[in-house]
Amino acid sequence: MINNILKVVFFLLACLLAFLLYRSVASELEYRQEVQSIENQVITKLEKIRLAQLTYKDVKGDFTNDFDTLINFIKTGTMQVTVEYGDKDDSTSVYRKEVIEVGVQDSLFKNFSVDSIAFVPPLDTAKFELLAGRVVQGNVEVPVFQVTDPYPYDRQRKNPNHPKQPLRVGSISEAKYSGNWK
Repeated sequence: MINNILKVVFFLLACLLAFLLYRSVASELEYRQEVQSIENQVITKLEKIRLAQLTYKDVKGDFTNDFDTLINFIKTGTMQVTVEYGDKDDSTSVYRKEVIEVGVQDSLFKNFSVDSIAFVPPLDTAKFELLAGRVVQGNVEVPVFQVTDPYPYDRQRKNPNHPKQPLRVGSISEAKYSGNWK
């Protein structure tokens, strides 16, 4: 009788341990998928900020360290675009070049909520850290900018000693405009 009770208890204990083991692995996989999804949203927004900063620099000659200035530029700023008609290598066609001015928002940010560009997804409550300045590189002074996610979702990116640093685009110490996720 006691032998049968012990068998049932051990069977139930084995089932419980198997379930706990399964949940620990499954929850880590779910967390990794959630981290990847959120980081993809952050990367998309950082790429938009980089595009806005590079366009701002092309028009104004420098980067900005203020999101309000950047948002205002996107909404009201214009940029010059060169349009080519015909083929310049074909002698039988008429070739001409025309420089036109287009709105930054209309051409680069059509289906994007510009007012939220400064906020970290998915909750859009925290702001990205935006820095801009100038560095001397190769005896030439060049403008630089850096945008960093101040509150990374991934636990590993929160640890300053871990090789995975918080997501950022650009660098304030060198003329580099790529993201650190590549």
